[in-house]
Amino acid sequence: MAAMNHRVVTVFGGTGFLGRRVVRHLRDGEFFVRIASRHPERAKKLFGSDDPQLQSVEANIHDERAIADALAGAYGVVNAVSLYIEQGQETFHSVHVESARRVAAQAHRAGVERLAHVSGIGTDVASPSLYIRKRGEGELVVRAAFADATIIRPAVMFGPDDAFLTTILKLLRRLPIYPMFGRGLTRLQPAYVGDVAEATARALQGTETHAITRMSAALLASTLTRNFSEPLRTKPVLSPN
Repeated sequence: MAAMNHRVVTVFGGTGFLGRRVVRHLRDGEFFVRIASRHPERAKKLFGSDDPQLQSVEANIHDERAIADALAGAYGVVNAVSLYIEQGQETFHSVHVESARRVAAQAHRAGVERLAHVSGIGTDVASPSLYIRKRGEGELVVRAAFADATIIRPAVMFGPDDAFLTTILKLLRRLPIYPMFGRGLTRLQPAYVGDVAEATARALQGTETHAITRMSAALLASTLTRNFSEPLRTKPVLSPN
């Protein structure tokens, strides 16, 4: 492993929806990938335990020492940790701001050359949305700690086992009426999780990709129901104030 240290990339959140795909792309790019998570047994279930280019380590992003250990000798780091529902001490601020700063600061201290920080589309420190606001604050603290960090800002991601298209499909199949606000004209910019993972891996290699696809909510629903026995019909409905 010592001979490959210049190619070691630590992935925090490497067992998550996006992180696991980032790990595979990095591994295919001949990096040695260190998968850092609170539950290393999940990585072994996902990737096996006999790949010489993968290492699963236990690390809590709320723990400075654990982060430092996970980053020892690394060339790059990906922070793909995310939180969508606050639970107890796991808050948007603790994960997207404090832990993001912690990872970036430790990466800088360890002499890591490249950092890819996964944030989200439309981040804004002045947003009324707590989630969006904390994502924006997280980007600021990451930049302050690691000036050359690459910020990845994906829109809602879709792919196998997602919580986006899978949910919409279930609703379209089960409900006689599917609500689409704004007459279904609201613009969406879904991102395929595999493309986001590839772009993140490319950021560690010093190359970038840009792919943008926009569609209306009505077009998305129509595309998803293309193979249904009954075609999708849309009709404007007024809702009471």
